[in-house]
This record gives sequence, C-alpha cells and structure tokens, in this order.
Amino acid sequence: MPSQKQEFSFPGQTAEQLLLFAYGTFLELGWTPKYAGPHAIVGYTPRSWKKYDDEILVEANGEIMSVTSNLVHNETFDVTGKNKKHISDFMEAFEKVRSSGPKPGWATAIENLRTQTVQTVNEEAKQAEEIDKVMKRSGTNLYVTYGIITINVVVFILMAIDGAGIFGVNAMVHIDWGSNYSTLTLSGDWWRLITSVFIHFGIFHLVMNTYALYMAGVYLEPMLGKTKYVAAYLATGVFASLASLWWHSEGVNSAGASGAIFGLYGVFLALLFTNLIPKQTRSSLLQSIGVFVVFNLIYGTTAGVDNAAHIGGLVSGLIIGFVFYPLLKKEDDGAKSNFALLAIIAGAVLSAWMYLNSPENKIGEERREAEINYLKDAKFPDGEKFYEKYKEYVQSDEKIVKMFNDGIDGYKDWLTVNEENIKLEFDKATSVVAAMKSYNVSESAKKDIDLLDQLLDARKEQVLIIKQLVQENNTANKLKLAEIRDKQSEILAELNKKDN
Repeated sequence: MPSQKQEFSFPGQTAEQLLLFAYGTFLELGWTPKYAGPHAIVGYTPRSWKKYDDEILVEANGEIMSVTSNLVHNETFDVTGKNKKHISDFMEAFEKVRSSGPKPGWATAIENLRTQTVQTVNEEAKQAEEIDKVMKRSGTNLYVTYGIITINVVVFILMAIDGAGIFGVNAMVHIDWGSNYSTLTLSGDWWRLITSVFIHFGIFHLVMNTYALYMAGVYLEPMLGKTKYVAAYLATGVFASLASLWWHSEGVNSAGASGAIFGLYGVFLALLFTNLIPKQTRSSLLQSIGVFVVFNLIYGTTAGVDNAAHIGGLVSGLIIGFVFYPLLKKEDDGAKSNFALLAIIAGAVLSAWMYLNSPENKIGEERREAEINYLKDAKFPDGEKFYEKYKEYVQSDEKIVKMFNDGIDGYKDWLTVNEENIKLEFDKATSVVAAMKSYNVSESAKKDIDLLDQLLDARKEQVLIIKQLVQENNTANKLKLAEIRDKQSEILAELNKKDN
C-alpha cells in the first residue's frame, strides 16, 4: 500500500487546535472526515467513476502534526505522485483555515465523529467475532486444500514426464493415467470418475484450477471442517464426471478439478443463500462468488471446455451445501454430521452405480476389448495419423459403394454416369493406402492396411468386370461379378471382426 508521511511544527498550538483546523481543512477541500480518535482524524478524498478515494490520516501530538496519505485500493506504486499532491493540497488549505480560525460546531462535530468511530469499531469487532465463529478462520489451516493442490501438481509433473505434454495434450497418456474416457468408464473403470478429478490438460488448465481451488478453500475448509470439505470435494467431483458422461453421449475424454471446484462454489453459494454468515459479509461474498460462477459458465460455452461437468458439480454442490447448513448452524454431537456425510457418500456411490450399470449406458466386453486394442494401436508413433487416414479411406469407400448401388439399369449407362467419379475416389483411396503403408503402426493396424488394400483392389476389379460386361454380357462375366462382390463382403466381414 503506497503511502507518504510528512510532519509539521506549529509552535504555540495545542493538539486539539490542530485537529480542529484539520477538520476544517477536510471540509474546505471537499474531502470527507470519517473517523476520529483522541489524537487523530481520518478522512477520504472524493471518489468518482475514474478515480478511487484515498485515505488521509492527520495526527496531532503537542505542537507537531503529521499528515499521511495512503492509496488503499491495492495499488502497488504511486506512479503519479498522488500522495505527495494530497499532502501539498492539504497543507495549503490548512494554512488558509488556520489563518481564519475555527468555526462554531467543529469541536462538536469532532466529538460526534469520535463517538461514531467507537461505535463502528465495536460493531466491526462484534461482526468479526460472529464471522470468525461461523467461518472459523482464526487458528485454522488449509492442509486439505494444500494437499489437493500438491496431488494435482505432482500428478501433472509425473504425467508430463510420461509424455502428457505441458502446453499441448497427449490424450493417450491422460487415458492411461485415469481420465474420464467414456468407453472405459462405462465398461468397468468406475474409478475414472474420481481419478479424472486430479488430472489436467496442460499447465494453463492446472494453474487456473489451482487458483480457483485455493480461493474456495480459504473460506470453505475452515467453515466445513476437513471431513465435510473432503466429502464435498470428492462427491461433487463424481457428480461432475457423471454429468459429463451423460451430456456427451457420443463419447468424451474429460479430466480436471474444475467440476469438483464448481461443486465447492456450489456449497459456498448454498450457504450464502442462508443466514449462516452475517449479512454484510454475505452480500459482498455472494456478489463476488456469483460473478465468478456466471463468468466461468459463460466461458465454458467455448469449445474444449466441459461445461456439463461444471454444471453437474455446481448443482450437486448446492444440494450438499443446503444439507450442511443445519449442521453448521447449530453445534451437534457428531451423530448428525456422520449421518449427513454417510448420506452424501452413499448418494454419490449409488448414483454412479445406477448410471454406469444402466442398460442404456453400460458398454459390453466386446466393445471394451476393441477400444483397448484401438488405444494400444494409437500409442504407436503414427497411430493417430493411421486412424485419421482410416477415416479418409472409409469416406472414399462409402462414396464408391454408393455409386455401385445407385440403381442405374444397364452396365453401359452405369459406366457413363459413374466411371469418372469412381476413378477419382479410387485415386484418393490409393493415395491413402500408400501413406498408411509408410506409417510406424502396430501389427494389428498393418493387417487392417492390408485388408483395406485388398478391398480397394476388389472394388477396382468390379469396375473392370463391369466394363467386360459392357463388351460381352454373358454368364461367365456375371459369375465373375458375383464372385468379386462376395470377396468384398468377406474382406469387410474380416475388417468388422477386427474393429468389433
């Protein structure tokens, strides 16, 4: 807090006279005298939309008067020299007031300020005592919050060493470490609902969540106590993971502490909606927490942010907060708290069990095995590139099949309409297969490439047979056409067997 202090000597003047002149100086400048003590007056400069109000402290001790100017709004430096100017302005007006003498009523006004100051101090002390009683911020620590942050950081470092990336993201490493990957979570890896809460996608993701967690923990860990705090964090983390699975029905690979952190803010909001915390403090906290939540929910609508997890955590946190309220309002013998904690944990576990085992959601062993094989293949240096090319091949092949089945009667007419277009798709597919053959991929992927090459050759051969049928429409050529179609079906069946 930047400040500047200067002392001035006024021989023959008493401390009370100097305070009278100081009071008049505040009025002369249009500054507001707000507090007063036996030997001091505190006032504030005017505040407007473009500048803060600054604090001016005047102290009198015998013939010596000191003037201190303070910038009290989290400024780091007094770049423009405001403190020096405030003191200069004050002393210039002070000399003018001193030369004209004190006015009637100033002494009474100072006494009234002193009385009000004593009342304000007493009220603030009482309110601070009430706040401390509820929020338990004195004599407490944040060991659990620091512990969670430490776990997140250590996991991040270990994952980075394992190749997860610091700024970029290697999704395969995140899956290995326990991210909420739909296919695996819904086919038996229930623990991913929890482990994903301690995993982050990049340093920025970790830093933002660490800051948000600390800001929530400063208030909530002392208020709730460590057991309730941990229960709320883990339970809302589970509900956030479930919400993510539910919303992203097409599949998701999610991770991060933000769902559980939104859960903590939900708990905090629920308590702020009650009369547990004194009104003045409650209003300011409700405003700041509300702004944080709304801003992050709006930001969460951007691509790459799992807003479903945020909302799931927030809503479950609100419910848990209202469950905690009566326990925090009155001291209990522990039995009610234990029952509430048991209910919260049981609710999270039961919800997870019901969702994961629902026939609509549960994934069978065959699909799980296929997904695991896919993940193994994707870990090879060119694994991800292989699957991207695979998709390109499938797109071309679908167009080829569509042209084969376009319903045109007559082989000649079919060639007239489709020969040029089908050649373009053959060229694309040929280029894709050639690229895939150069990739460093698993043996399983290499077999897929070989099958795709065989399928492409069979498709090309079908066109050649159709050309032969245009020249000579006989039984032998028709038999060849049927045989090549059967061969294509066999190759597709082999590919589907491997994929499933």
